[in-house]
Amino acid sequence: MMILEPDMSIPMDLLGVGLIKISDLNKGGKIKIIYQTGIGNQLIQKIININKEKVLVNKQGFLIDLISNYTVYIHFFDNKLKEINIIIYLDKKKSILKFSKFYYISKKLNEALCSKISFSEIQQICEQNFKIPKSNSLLALLIISTSGPLLFSKINNKKKKLANFELQISGFISALLTFTKEMIGQEPGIRLKEINFGNQRFYLTLKNDVVFAYLVEKEKISKIDKRYMQLIPDEFIDLFQDEVNPQTFNGEVSQFKKFGSIVDNYFII
Repeated sequence: MMILEPDMSIPMDLLGVGLIKISDLNKGGKIKIIYQTGIGNQLIQKIININKEKVLVNKQGFLIDLISNYTVYIHFFDNKLKEINIIIYLDKKKSILKFSKFYYISKKLNEALCSKISFSEIQQICEQNFKIPKSNSLLALLIISTSGPLLFSKINNKKKKLANFELQISGFISALLTFTKEMIGQEPGIRLKEINFGNQRFYLTLKNDVVFAYLVEKEKISKIDKRYMQLIPDEFIDLFQDEVNPQTFNGEVSQFKKFGSIVDNYFII
């Protein structure tokens, strides 16, 4: 009997995707996050911790779980190298499973992980097959070292005038943080400090001596905005952990420009 492949011409709507590899299976399993978008480190760790025993025992299979307000689909494969590849799909709580599509993409991603292709190729597969919802409420994003330098900025096209003042703004925020580090906190959770700035409002959070400042209009931010404001620091630090270390930072900021493509995954700006 011929089995038809599902129509993959239209990307699937999801809240997030994570690719994880578990090695050292005889020693309880060592977890490595290979790729993630729309799903943070803390949630990935929580999902793995809850389902790790089932994954290690069965080594291959499909699990469905409900965590917080999300439905989580977990597809895992024994890659024959004493490792297990795991693909996590994060969706709305009342989502309807499109199993044929999930299976087809999971198989494709597993083959990619086994063939050890580049990170950019894995990213391309995910971008072609999944669509993460984007927020259009952000006016500007500034990423600033607590030592002073503006590492990265992205300004809404409709607010070009703001670009002329971004260096002054970054200096203002950096100086302010001298007094507010304890108020914001170093934890990766969504502990945001609000600051009024004219007709707009800044939301600030701090991670690894890096300030993440989100400028929005004076209105209540949505749940998806808060979730993305938590994901941005996770992904920035994962990508540039060594580069932003105060002891090794050389002052070169052009290396951070490539982070713009990650911001574009979450915000229309």
